[in-house]
Amino acid sequence: MDSPRKLIVGYDLCEDYTQISCFSLKTMEPVPVGIREQDEQCMIPTVLCFKSETKQWLVGEEAISCVAGDYGIPVENLLDKVLWEEVDLAEQKISGVVLLEKYLLKTLTAIKNHFPTEQITKLVVTVRNTEPEFVDKIYEALSSLGLERDRVVVMSHAGVYLYYALNQDKSLRMNDIGMFEFCKEGLYFYQIHMNRRANPIIAGLLKTDYTDTLNITMLKQKDIDAAYIFENVANNALYKQIITTLYLTGRGFDGTWDAEVIKNLCIGRRVFLGQNLFTKGACYAAKELAGDLSLQDFLLLNDDMITSSVSVRVYSDTAYRDLKLAYAGENWYEVDQSIEVIPENTVELEIILKNIMTGESSRKILSVNQMPKRPNRMTRLLINLTCKDKFTGLFTVTDLGFGEIYTETGQLVEFIVDL
Repeated sequence: MDSPRKLIVGYDLCEDYTQISCFSLKTMEPVPVGIREQDEQCMIPTVLCFKSETKQWLVGEEAISCVAGDYGIPVENLLDKVLWEEVDLAEQKISGVVLLEKYLLKTLTAIKNHFPTEQITKLVVTVRNTEPEFVDKIYEALSSLGLERDRVVVMSHAGVYLYYALNQDKSLRMNDIGMFEFCKEGLYFYQIHMNRRANPIIAGLLKTDYTDTLNITMLKQKDIDAAYIFENVANNALYKQIITTLYLTGRGFDGTWDAEVIKNLCIGRRVFLGQNLFTKGACYAAKELAGDLSLQDFLLLNDDMITSSVSVRVYSDTAYRDLKLAYAGENWYEVDQSIEVIPENTVELEIILKNIMTGESSRKILSVNQMPKRPNRMTRLLINLTCKDKFTGLFTVTDLGFGEIYTETGQLVEFIVDL
C-alpha cells in the first residue's frame, strides 16, 4: 500500500460495525483499512472489552473472542454509553467518553500498520446520530488522542453520502441520485437533487425515515414478507422521480431476501450494493476539506445544514455593514457565533436572512428594550447565535455593562428565529 504525503482518513462509526478507509494516491480513491495489515475483512465490530488478566483493552473480533472465552469484561452498546458520566467496569467507574477514547485509540492505531510514517492530516468521522451532545463527546474523545478540530470533522451519514455520490463518474450523476440505507435502526431513503442553474451548483438532500415500516427484526419474522414491504417502499420513494442511479447499503441488505426486488429496481437505472459507502464518502469529504478540491463547483447541503446565511446589521465607520453569524451550508449543530455591539439610539437589532436555495432575503427586527436603561452608547451587548435544529435559530442577547462605569448585569433575552 502506498504512503501518500497527506494521510486522509474516513471513519464510519456505527452501533454494530466500524469501517476505516484512507485515500490512496496510487488508485486515487479510498482504500479499506483493517485492524491488521493482512486483514481482508475491514468491518470492525464496534465492541470493546477489558481483558482482566493482562489489563488490556481489546476491540473488534479480538474483543468478541475474549468475551466468548470468558477472559474479558464487555462494554455492550458502546455508542449508547458515550453520554454516560459513569460506567461500572472491572470494579472501577469510567465515563462513556473515556470508553469511546479507548475504542478510537485501538482502531485508529490500526492505520499505523498500513502507513507507519504518516500522521493524519484530515479525519472525517461519520455517524448516524448527530445530536450536538453526542458529537461534542466524539470531539472530546479525539482531542484526548491529540486530534483537535483543525484536523477532525464529525459529519452525518447524509453528509458523506453527498461527497461519495458526487465523486463518482459524471454519468452516474446526470439526474437525481437515490440511496437506501438499511441499518440496525431500520430503513432510510436519501435523495440528492441538484439545481444546475445556480452558481455554484446546489446539491441538496432529502431524507425520508421508513424505520416504522421496515426494520431488521422483521427479516427474522416468518409471517412478514420483508421483500414485499421493501418493494412498496421503494416504489413509493421513487415514484415520479428521475433517479437513474441508486445505491443500497447497510447490513439489512445482507442475504438474498431482496434479490428479486433489486432486480426490478435495476430496470431503467443503475443500482449498486455495498457496505463501504459511508467510510469512502467520509474519506472523500476529508480529502476535500484538506484542500484537495474536486467539488469546488458545488455547494453541498445535507439534511443537517442550514439553508440561510444569518447576519446582524451594524453601523460602523460611517456605513451600515452586515456581520455574518452563520453561513448557508453550515451544520446546524456547529453554529455558535458571537459578536459584541454598542447600541446607539436603538432598542432593536436588525437580522438579515438570505436563503441560498431561493436567493431571497428577509429582515427581522428583535426588540432588546428589556436591557438596563443607560445613557446613549454606554451599553455593550453580546449577541450569540446557535441553532435548535436546521430550521430554527436561537439568538441570545446578554448585557455586558460598560467597563467600570456600568457593571455587567448578565441580564439576557432570547429570541427564536425561523431560518
